[in-house]
Amino acid sequence: MSNPSIHRSPGWLFAAICLLTIVIYVPGLSGDYMFDDMSNLLHNPQLNIESLDMESLQGAAFSSNSGKLRRPVSMLSFTLNRYFFGIAPYSHKVVNLIIHLLTGIGLYFLSRLIMRGYRQYRHPELPDTALKWLPVVVAGLWLVHPLNLTPALYIVQRMTSLAALFTVLGLCLYMAGRIRLLDGRSGLPLILTGLILFGGLAVFSKESGALLPLYMLVLELTLFRFRDKQGKPEIPVISFFAIAVAIPAGLVLLYLASNPGFITGSYTYRNFNLEERLLTEGRVLVFYLKSILIPSISELGLFHDDIAISHGLFDPPATFYSLLALGGMLLGALLLLGRQPLVSLGILWFFTGHLMESTIIGLELVHEHRNYLADYGIILAVAILAAQAPLRRLGPVIRIATPAVFLMLYSYTTWVRATQWSDVVSQAVYEARHHPQSYRAVFAAGRIYANLTLSGAPEFENEARELLVRAGDLSKGEILSHSALILFSYELNQPIDPDWYDELFYRLSNYPVVPATLISLRAFVKCAEKDCGVPAETLETMFNLTMSNETTRLSNKRLSETEALYGAFAINTQKDIIKGHRLFTQAVAHSPRDTHYWQNLINLLIAAGDLDEAQDKLELFRSANTYAGNEGIYQTLQNSIKDKHLQQTTSAKFDSTTDK
Repeated sequence: MSNPSIHRSPGWLFAAICLLTIVIYVPGLSGDYMFDDMSNLLHNPQLNIESLDMESLQGAAFSSNSGKLRRPVSMLSFTLNRYFFGIAPYSHKVVNLIIHLLTGIGLYFLSRLIMRGYRQYRHPELPDTALKWLPVVVAGLWLVHPLNLTPALYIVQRMTSLAALFTVLGLCLYMAGRIRLLDGRSGLPLILTGLILFGGLAVFSKESGALLPLYMLVLELTLFRFRDKQGKPEIPVISFFAIAVAIPAGLVLLYLASNPGFITGSYTYRNFNLEERLLTEGRVLVFYLKSILIPSISELGLFHDDIAISHGLFDPPATFYSLLALGGMLLGALLLLGRQPLVSLGILWFFTGHLMESTIIGLELVHEHRNYLADYGIILAVAILAAQAPLRRLGPVIRIATPAVFLMLYSYTTWVRATQWSDVVSQAVYEARHHPQSYRAVFAAGRIYANLTLSGAPEFENEARELLVRAGDLSKGEILSHSALILFSYELNQPIDPDWYDELFYRLSNYPVVPATLISLRAFVKCAEKDCGVPAETLETMFNLTMSNETTRLSNKRLSETEALYGAFAINTQKDIIKGHRLFTQAVAHSPRDTHYWQNLINLLIAAGDLDEAQDKLELFRSANTYAGNEGIYQTLQNSIKDKHLQQTTSAKFDSTTDK
């Protein structure tokens, strides 16, 4: 006798999994800002808008330096988050969790559409139980999977989750439109809306949103084969992919062939080259696959800079075997297109999700959030294989028990991770414990203990020093750990080991200038402004070495940031207005589209009383093609010039009266 509960609507179960997801993430909502949150969000003054006027919103939307497109949709969400709920991280994490839930719900409906399209076109005998329950299993496991934690609890990774959400919504419209075409109805408007509207929102959330048409291609290739219900070529669909995929892909390849520096330039600040990255990414993808199938709490983490670089096909040997395994997966996906299209879909989906961030572009080697949408494909493929396993008497029991067991295991692991992330201290300690060879993890723990020491807990001083020293030994040419150790000693009024400065100078001279270098320089500038004890000539040497470093000159963005910091140091500490003016002017020249460099220069001219030049620069700023809206900033600066004029006039009249 069949179990009637199997045939009931599974909506209640998916709703329960959504509630379970909330429960297991609740501990992590109390966590703090971390890592890139600081520079992108916490220290971004343009997110502090006072009204919802277009000028303020535009300025906030384009206030990020991340990505070529500056990710305005994501930045707009951050500024609205701050405007309505304040700067505290809790509300930001709650919104991230809501986005995660919405994405999971979107994947549930996408899975239903995939199963519906599969049965309608490829497998009419597919039972109703599979149509109803497989989407619950796949989307439910995705929701609670521990590999998907960072986009929910690491605030700045909202960029990843928003791009994924809009991508999933676009794919839902594609599937709905494609099924309508199979039914002989109009479906292209839905498909085009999915591509243009949600594709646009996705790509302006994060550049990975540009993979949307490739995900559509995977769905078409595995489920529909560019055919209509009678098996004839579907010309509108073929034309759609020619315009949405083939032509853009050809243009991208043509651009890369004629501008190879676009790729090679991205390796300027890395300690690996293109060949080493491609070899290493084979091992990284296998690590991702293992973490999707059998996640280990000790291997997961925010930082993975402890993964060794592959220097050759057999250096280490795991490189060859990883590439062999990945090649076998791809070949298997192609061979199974006819017999197991859903398994092929899942495998090709996974590789599609990694096309941008795990191939030729010189990004960092490993980040868990790159699997946020890619891991859905592996979960789908494994669920399909498990559902088709040739099990006899125990088949129904195993098919129910297996996803239930994995749901509990994934949920527990995610809950443990969320608990670790509930407190910045515990999170740093666990990261350093799980990844003792990770420079970033060890440094983060050292910085936390240093802050605790400076906050009145001297018992953490020795551990802070030990961790910062170890992080310096682990780091590959970066100065962040040495800078923190030096500044920590200044704060405690303790002597500075000259070797620390010697090593710092050596690294500034011989290693690439990276964003962390500028973070260190900014910390030194603030220290000098407080007269903490750092010698002005030492900081002058640091700036000169940074400016003369070849990698600084290769990036206008990095050069202008250095010049702006150097200018602030010259003005506030050295009291050298002429040098500051020169450096601020150079920063504007190197990054004329960045608003804050204009503001620095004009405010300096106003303070110095050079109002004619300030007015000239203000007019140039107003007409400059900056990313942010200028009018509100322009009016503020214009009022400052008027006020300064009035002060000068009043002072002149007073002096004249006194002379009489």
